[in-house]
Amino acid sequence: MNIVRCISCDGYGWFEEDGDPSDCDWCGGIGYVYRGADGADRRIPPGDYEQVAARLEQLEQERLRDLGYTGEARRPWEQKIRRQRQGTQD
Repeated sequence: MNIVRCISCDGYGWFEEDGDPSDCDWCGGIGYVYRGADGADRRIPPGDYEQVAARLEQLEQERLRDLGYTGEARRPWEQKIRRQRQGTQD
């Protein structure tokens, strides 16, 4: 089965209603689903997560690039905005 971005939450895995976040009911909070040959989407069972982890990570990186994210993750003390708030500069 092919793994695709959840069309319900668009890969976010959750919704925020009235300030209260909740997992997407369709994908179970992971942002991706199996799409069968019949075109039907099915939730990825937790027992499959280990098998599909690398593919999910790849899809998530692609989703972030689609949103315009181009950098690498940084630890909080490496983030420029946090250093500025603490009164330190580059």
